[in-house]
Amino acid sequence: MAAIGRQIPTGREARQPWLRAGLFAATLAVSLALHAVLLFQFPVIPMRRPGAWPSTVPRRPLVMGEVRPVPDLAGFLQPEKFRPENPEAFAEVAPLQEELLENLRAGAEELEFTPPPPAEAAVPPPASSAAAASLDLRQEILQIEHKAAADELAALPRRIEPALARRSGAPDISLPADEAAIAAAAAAAGDRPGDASIRPLDVLSAAQPPAAAMLAAADRNAPAEAERQAAQGRMLDETIADVTDVEPIERFLSVAVSTYKAASENALYFELAISRAGVEALPVLPKDVLLVQDSSESITRTKLDFFKAGLIEYLRTLTTADRLNLMRYSESPELCFKDWQPVTADTLQAAAQFVEELRARGQTDLFSPLQQVLRIPRRPDRPMVVVLMTDGRPTMGTIDSSDIIARFSKANQGKVSIFTVGAGDRVNTFLLDLLGHNNRGGSWIMPLREQIPDAVRRAARELSRPVLANLAYRFSSDSAAEVYPRTLTHLYLDRPLRLVGRCPADQKSAVLQIVGESGPAKRDMVFAIDLEEAEDGGEGLRREWVAQKIYKLINDHLTSGRDDTLREIRDLSIRHNVPLPYGADFPL
Repeated sequence: MAAIGRQIPTGREARQPWLRAGLFAATLAVSLALHAVLLFQFPVIPMRRPGAWPSTVPRRPLVMGEVRPVPDLAGFLQPEKFRPENPEAFAEVAPLQEELLENLRAGAEELEFTPPPPAEAAVPPPASSAAAASLDLRQEILQIEHKAAADELAALPRRIEPALARRSGAPDISLPADEAAIAAAAAAAGDRPGDASIRPLDVLSAAQPPAAAMLAAADRNAPAEAERQAAQGRMLDETIADVTDVEPIERFLSVAVSTYKAASENALYFELAISRAGVEALPVLPKDVLLVQDSSESITRTKLDFFKAGLIEYLRTLTTADRLNLMRYSESPELCFKDWQPVTADTLQAAAQFVEELRARGQTDLFSPLQQVLRIPRRPDRPMVVVLMTDGRPTMGTIDSSDIIARFSKANQGKVSIFTVGAGDRVNTFLLDLLGHNNRGGSWIMPLREQIPDAVRRAARELSRPVLANLAYRFSSDSAAEVYPRTLTHLYLDRPLRLVGRCPADQKSAVLQIVGESGPAKRDMVFAIDLEEAEDGGEGLRREWVAQKIYKLINDHLTSGRDDTLREIRDLSIRHNVPLPYGADFPL
């Protein structure tokens, strides 16, 4: 069966199955070894679908090998505020400018000057056309289009007037005479015009009536000697109306004088306080009152409530002769009324509603409402009083206190009287003091915010009755006194007018004149001041005078920016042991 169905391989064919089996076994062993190496040498690769593989290959963790210390960097220093009035800011620029100019000058001297080549001949002008040649510009210019005089007037003969005959020796004054006497005198002088024997008295002797009779008649009508001297005296007499139109008012006022003589210097300090003399008073002037309230976030809600209470009290002090307006401001000013309003029940109610709606919000732009104040119409016969209630801390617009004071004072020129009210430990006393001092006003700065209503009530009481506006003063020429302030407030019946001065220690007296306006009329007061009989005012007078002079020097510095003014302020403070005011707000 086997022989019939299958042939049995022999030789090489019989060994091939074993060879294939060996090759397969060797291949399997190599594959297993390779997979083992891959398994132990490489991380496990997750068997995921390609879409699920991570987009980034995980990074190996960094190992810190060495730590090197980094040196500390210098802290950021706020640069000093640039002030154009400070010359020290340009100290480094001046040497550089001089060096640059010197280099330019030296370089210009080294360059050789090469004269330009001679100019070439100009291009000949184009030939004129026939139309241009026929145009005669002179004929066009000289042609008379409108005749102003008739041609026949030029043909008339010119008339010449004969010269008048002059008579030498004719009298300067001729008295009345008849025609015969005048003819005889003229005939006598006609043939001898140059004869010195002919005198003017020849005509006088022939006058009718005779000159002697005329003089005698004049003497008979002349007044007696006593009457003549009395008439001459009346010609020299003067009345007050002949000398000036200013009405004296010193009888209504009194001046209180106090002095202090410093032992360490040869000087006398004095203070003059001018107030009403008695029950009889000057007529009160009608006034225009503008109440300006800061309603920004820097005021805070509590402080604003105190200001609102003070504003309501101020409204109650106004009279029917006054005019009223209110303004609130934060980022921009807003008026209660479009124009001045008379004080009536309706306007007071509208003003109270305006005050009640005040809210503390927004930033503070102080210079914009001050500019708006100057744009409000003002009558010259009514003093305009502005009461500004703020903390004096602007946060937008013009924020520099010195700029605000200088720019507003220059634009105002004392026309509007500014008074300021502030309270608290953050109030800018430098801005509020100088803003009032430079603009015929003053300031009320309270240490506590709870005192704000009292300060506003005091301002309303002292400013309620102005009697003399736009004051100016001067001392007699023989006085060597240095007096401050230079600009006075209006004169109020309930607010004394104060002046402080310094003069030589041996000065015994002085004469003061103050001139002001009362509506359309001018009035003045003249006081003879006895410095010997004055009361002792104590050392506080010297401190007050130093403070007033510092005000004046600060204004000079704001205007000129000179460093010597700052040095004078420091020397004055050290010499009199008076600390500089305003702390960090002082412009040094």
